[in-house]
Amino acid sequence: MNQDTELRGCQEYKAVSRRSFLKTSAAVAAATTLPAWLPRVSYAQSYQANRDVVISIYLRGGADGLTLCVPHGEARYYQLRPDIAVPPPGSGHAKRARDLDGFFGFAQPFWPLEPIYRAGRLAVIHAVGANDWTRSHFDAQRWMENCGRDTHLNTGWLGRHLATSSEVVAGAALRGLAMTYGMVRTLNGAPKTLPIRDVDDFRYQTWFQDFRTVHEATQANYAAANDACRASVENTERTIRSLEALDVRNYQGAGGAVYTQDDFGYAMKSTAALIKANLGVEAIHIDVEGWDTHEQQGSVGGYMEQLMASIGANLANFHLDMDAGSRMDWTMVVLSEFGRNVAQNNSRGTDHGAGSCMFVMGGAVNGGRVYGQWPGLANLLDDQDLYATTDYRSVLAEVVSKRLGNGANLGTVFPDYTPSYLGVVR
Repeated sequence: MNQDTELRGCQEYKAVSRRSFLKTSAAVAAATTLPAWLPRVSYAQSYQANRDVVISIYLRGGADGLTLCVPHGEARYYQLRPDIAVPPPGSGHAKRARDLDGFFGFAQPFWPLEPIYRAGRLAVIHAVGANDWTRSHFDAQRWMENCGRDTHLNTGWLGRHLATSSEVVAGAALRGLAMTYGMVRTLNGAPKTLPIRDVDDFRYQTWFQDFRTVHEATQANYAAANDACRASVENTERTIRSLEALDVRNYQGAGGAVYTQDDFGYAMKSTAALIKANLGVEAIHIDVEGWDTHEQQGSVGGYMEQLMASIGANLANFHLDMDAGSRMDWTMVVLSEFGRNVAQNNSRGTDHGAGSCMFVMGGAVNGGRVYGQWPGLANLLDDQDLYATTDYRSVLAEVVSKRLGNGANLGTVFPDYTPSYLGVVR
């Protein structure tokens, strides 16, 4: 996260980001001396290798869905955004939208994704969210990651999925991974899951100089511990050794794929290496901060364009890398807590809104289409926001059921919710 990203956004977004950082930093610091952070281990009794790896990418801050996927076919979009709208196809503007279906289009930073969309491996779902949503980052993120509003629900949708499904690789040391400084709510409750910000630098933080010395000391310290505690320590050491062998910094993508030299590029490169290594990792979560664009949004030639450029380039290269390596057994979901106001504000930015959009990418995606019922920009929620016509949980539930093989436990993964599938995956 660069300084510009840290300084942007409303006070709540800054407070939420800082509170999360302080909380997780404290947890990680404690972990260097006492392994209370180690996950509880629950060994599966069966082996199943016909499921996709799920990749969750969260655009924190409330990403503007009307820039992520531009409704260039609706004139009111340009009336309400005279300074920040993405120019329409055919306008002759160097950074015009590239048409997808005659109505929606991709801004220039997402042009690298168009071939994947045309190949049927990328789907967009527009007007996603919930009409009784909230404009609070804190609440919206919590509800979306929990996939429920129950204040006593402390687990996340991916956490509950992993907790109710068997291991893909029997005896795997690591099933879930959050590339963050602390455990994200999405993966809360998952067995054999860790927050690992840098997979090249996951190790014991100690004054001992070599792993063997640390290993011997750890074995001595936990010799009398209960089975679950000892298993956690053993899994941690196996994870350290496995990740060291990956050598992500020297990883070379297949097919000429080249990841960008930023945090998101490194995260996507790490994801590719993890999947190809067949370690048994089933769920990977990546946060991308900085989408709270109240001022100088810069959809064209500015701040948001830069954010989108990293997303577009790295997702395209990840697809190229995995496709060239014949590893399309993964499904990726990209989502954000809410969209932005349809009209720009006086600072050429956008304030907290409602409906946004999601992306789903993978080898079993029914792509090449923008899904969802478009509500139009003439009739707005609270006279300012895009109505949400598709509940994001329906998209996630379809992925869990069809691609992650856990349809029997949808009632647990998505409590008090009955999904309505759109046919986004097969």
